[in-house]
Amino acid sequence: MTTTAPKNPKALQVLLVDDNPIQLSLLRHLFQRHGHMTIEARNGAEALIVLATDFPDVVVSDCVMPLLDGYQFCRLVKDDRATRHLPVLLLTAQGTGLARFWAKTCGADRFLVKGRDLDHVVEVAAALAEQSSKPRTAHAVPRLAQENFGVDAIQSRLAQALEQRLLETALRDSVARLYTADHDTPRLIQGFVEILQELVLPGALLVAYLGQEGVWCHGVHGSSVSTEDRQSLEQSLTKQGPFPIPPSCHWHPAADDDERRRSLRDPVLRVYTATTPGYPPVGALAFITERRASDDFERLFEIAAEELGRLLSLEDSRLRLYHQAIRDPLTGLYNRKHILDMLGMEIDQCGRFGQNLSIMLLDLDHFKAVNDRFGHAAGDQVLSVLAQRMSFGLRKVDQLGRIGGEEFLAYCPQTELEGARALAERLREYVAIDPIPTLPPGDRVTLSIGLATWEGPEDTPERLLSRADKALYQAKAEGRNRVIG
Repeated sequence: MTTTAPKNPKALQVLLVDDNPIQLSLLRHLFQRHGHMTIEARNGAEALIVLATDFPDVVVSDCVMPLLDGYQFCRLVKDDRATRHLPVLLLTAQGTGLARFWAKTCGADRFLVKGRDLDHVVEVAAALAEQSSKPRTAHAVPRLAQENFGVDAIQSRLAQALEQRLLETALRDSVARLYTADHDTPRLIQGFVEILQELVLPGALLVAYLGQEGVWCHGVHGSSVSTEDRQSLEQSLTKQGPFPIPPSCHWHPAADDDERRRSLRDPVLRVYTATTPGYPPVGALAFITERRASDDFERLFEIAAEELGRLLSLEDSRLRLYHQAIRDPLTGLYNRKHILDMLGMEIDQCGRFGQNLSIMLLDLDHFKAVNDRFGHAAGDQVLSVLAQRMSFGLRKVDQLGRIGGEEFLAYCPQTELEGARALAERLREYVAIDPIPTLPPGDRVTLSIGLATWEGPEDTPERLLSRADKALYQAKAEGRNRVIG
């Protein structure tokens, strides 16, 4: 039964599903009193028949009904591509126990208790209809509408829906266990690809991650996918993904069994952005697979993208926190604790393998005068610029950190004292050769550097640093802008 109320410009078409005639009549009058139109069904099976021809804005359904209850009906609606975005509001007389749990797990958008919450049913249903971002289109016909609506067909679809839920749960659980087992970004992504490739292949699958150091991409492919196909997948990801530069993917062949060698009859390419609510996009999932597999598992792939977004967001947050814990916020160099910890480990390596090691203590000359003349903001800029220059002036194997104020520590693995002295002299000249943007053109900030070298297994980090500190003090006493050691 359908009633029209033209006075309401936002009139909704509401599908009411309830086996109780009194309850159905009450709901009908509630919605019609607010100017909405209603369609009625006495159970979930009748409601599926209605959805084959009508396109309501929202469904309000009882939970306990014969033949097909509200939970089962909701599962079938949410697992069908044609109706999955249709808002479903479930009503029950049971406010506690498993009712609320099953309402959530079957995919219902909201859950209300009869009697206690029924006064709000129209308001909640209207809000759900307004929030629905992807309304069902007229050409989208539910799968059951293309079959007979007999008990066997309904049971078959319910079994498929339950299997889909089991797959979704297993996927979420596998990804969650993956993160708790490993905190290395490449291995995390590789593990995710291994989990998902059994669903996607034959074809190709790739995952891309946008981290602080750029784009990292890992892909796996079956032998049925050509190099051109993989390049097309990369190009599609570049166009649709959140990446400022084209990703360079590391491709690996999948297991070469019969399933992987099978040709793609009707290939389709899909790209999903991996994001988590409240976070910017951090990655993407893209694949080539059979169109039918893509359609049948569309919801599963969306969940995979959600889980990937959660996985990468957690990893991104972990890396940022780790970076904050070990880096000096002003210069971006290692902070005092971390550079000293690294030095301790390097000395342990020297004792184990008999290698050489030298350190430098570096101090900016007359830095207090910079702060006094130009202010602390200019001083911070000087620190930042010189820290960057020192980083560029050292070798890749050398490590540099800020240990306080204008003082820095660098250690040089497998380097004797003379080698460290030559490196320090080049560094001293390199740092002072160019003007600093915040200072007058003629002003230069120079370095005083104290050197020390590891003297054997009896040597300790404290003794090594003490000798370097004495050498630095001597460089200052002799006029600054020099290397002593």
